Amino acid sequence: MTWIIGLVLAAVAGVALLIFAWWAVPIVVAAAALFVLVLLFSRKGAVTVERARKEPTGTPRTATSGAETANERVGQS
Repeated sequence: MTWIIGLVLAAVAGVALLIFAWWAVPIVVAAAALFVLVLLFSRKGAVTVERARKEPTGTPRTATSGAETANERVGQS
């Protein structure tokens, strides 16, 4: 007898899942479209800051104000 109640409850749960799933599809599509629009418009108005980059020359700098380099601290010249 309890298996009949379980079967009925499973059928009701399955129907409810299908009803709510189909009902939620337009909401999910609308939310996705809104997200894409917000993403596109926010990228257009974004301000980019261009940084000046120095190219590495390969030559070490001299230490400022008498500070030692790491090599000098371990005894290398």
